[in-house]
Amino acid sequence: MTRIATATVALIAASAASAAVPTWDQIQAASWSDYATKSHESAGKVQVLSSTIQGMECFKGMADTLVPAEVLYQVAADITGTMKWSTAGVTEAELLSTSGADIYYYQYLDVPGWTMSADRFWFLHGHTARADGKITFTWDKPSEGGPHADRYKEVRAAHPDAVEPPVNVGGWVFTPVGGSTHIDYYICTDTGGYVPRTVQSAATTRTLPDTLGDLVREGRKRQ
Repeated sequence: MTRIATATVALIAASAASAAVPTWDQIQAASWSDYATKSHESAGKVQVLSSTIQGMECFKGMADTLVPAEVLYQVAADITGTMKWSTAGVTEAELLSTSGADIYYYQYLDVPGWTMSADRFWFLHGHTARADGKITFTWDKPSEGGPHADRYKEVRAAHPDAVEPPVNVGGWVFTPVGGSTHIDYYICTDTGGYVPRTVQSAATTRTLPDTLGDLVREGRKRQ
């Protein structure tokens, strides 16, 4: 290998090592700015906010609904049910393990061919916290499936062209307010592949209201 090539590899490695992934604590402590306001047939008024955390553009969605917080949480934590209630295109979903307030799960997203983009999949660690009626469900990305490395390898082998987002951190917060529930949805993600960050951000802001809308619509059905 030439000196130039060696230096280039070293630079890439150093850049990757220095790239920090936002944590849930940092997401909660961040300052958020208004980005857009959308109207959704199920979620109603959805306010979209943005914040740059650890050099990454993250997004927050807010809405209010009459659906109880517990019902909304049950929908958000229904990992396998996303294949039915989510319009995102999840075609595979598995709850891999549960231990107390923590779960590990896998989901596969079938990306339409016309987008010229590869399918996506993720292995995530989810955590539930409750305090004063407020319910929080967060997730982060373990390395190569975490405790489910064997299943991770199986998915990799079965879907060699699919891309795992290198960054996937976020959460739902359901806060009872009087007779309604305030919803906060947070997402910091890098979808991976060859999609520019600006395109990723634009896509996220378009789909974010649907994410909240799917949740509220299913919650109404389960009341």
